[in-house]
Amino acid sequence: MTLGVLLITYVAALYLLGMWCLWRSLQGQKTAATAGTEVRFALKEGQTIVGVGDTTEGMDFYMDDSVVDENYYDL
Repeated sequence: MTLGVLLITYVAALYLLGMWCLWRSLQGQKTAATAGTEVRFALKEGQTIVGVGDTTEGMDFYMDDSVVDENYYDL
C-alpha cells in the first residue's frame, strides 16, 4: 500500500469513529424543559393578551386592562 492510501484510510477511520461517538452521545441525552419554557401564568376564559412590554426587570404582559409582571429567571 502506498502512503496516500494509508493516510486516506486513517482519516476515514477517525471520521467514522468521531461520528459514532457523536451519535452515541446524542442518543443518550434527554431533553428537559428549560426555565424559559415553563408556564408561569395562565389566561382566564375571555382574557386576551393585548401587548407585551420588555423592561429591565422582566416582561410585562398587558391583558385587557390589567398588567401581569413576569420576571427573568436564571440570567
